[in-house]
Amino acid sequence: MSAIDSYFDATAPEYDGRILRSHPCYQEMLRRVVEYLPPEAQNILELGCGTGALTGMLAARYPNAHIRAVDASPQMIEVAQERLGRLGLPATSIEFEVSLFEKLSLPSEALDLVTSNMSLHHVVEKLPVYVRVREALRPSGALIFGDELVGATAEVERRHYDTWVAFASQPGHLTRDEFDGIFQHIEHFDHYETLPRQLEMLHGAGFGPVDCVWRYLNYAVFVAQT
Repeated sequence: MSAIDSYFDATAPEYDGRILRSHPCYQEMLRRVVEYLPPEAQNILELGCGTGALTGMLAARYPNAHIRAVDASPQMIEVAQERLGRLGLPATSIEFEVSLFEKLSLPSEALDLVTSNMSLHHVVEKLPVYVRVREALRPSGALIFGDELVGATAEVERRHYDTWVAFASQPGHLTRDEFDGIFQHIEHFDHYETLPRQLEMLHGAGFGPVDCVWRYLNYAVFVAQT
């Protein structure tokens, strides 16, 4: 088990509550990802299913689809399975898999949709992953994901950081220990890109139309089509 797997295994039970207290737009970003999903998809890959927030939305939106939900943390997947069970969603059509994205086996031109929320910033070298995702998508397929960025200039990054700290410091939000844990996680596991660099890599991976369809501070949603 890698260090990042261990981190998310340990935080899985409290993840849902903490992310709402630490991210000023988490639910809106998730809604935006779903808003831009295609009307139909039969074979879907979710990268970083976490506790199943997006997985549940995918299962409800595409009840007849096969969904492959991947996460590096076995504990996160357990929480996701429990969530789907509580929602009464058809878990038989969802294949959960423990894997790092970089080590994932992807068939050629077999997927209609690849999606993700708040996960791809854990990948150090994103371009090779984007290339493999592009090759796994069928013609007219799409990669649609939400993720964290870093500001393109030091001043932009400072303003975004200060706004985030002000939100997370409100009463009832993050404790000092939780702040420390997030800072340690960022230092060891997070690898942010600027918005222009994300668009550049998606184009470089062979995607056709590419767009950032929503952004708030350092949070953004991307649509990349084959």
